[in-house]
Amino acid sequence: IIGGGPVGLAAAAQLVSRGLPVKVYEAGSAVGSNLLDWGHVRVFTPWRYCVDAVARKLLESHGWRMPETEAFPTA
Repeated sequence: IIGGGPVGLAAAAQLVSRGLPVKVYEAGSAVGSNLLDWGHVRVFTPWRYCVDAVARKLLESHGWRMPETEAFPTA
């Protein structure tokens, strides 16, 4: 998968859920690097539309907690 942003990571989660091997290639120093550069910007879409359902299950199984679904994330 080319790109470790939200869409690339959602694609990776979909593949992992199907038992397929995944490699994610990211040009930045970490996943989500491009978003981190825009951390001061409030996104105009609520969290409930921003997180892939399969990725959410995978993340929650590792202790991640979904933010308030109607809140607006920052980049």
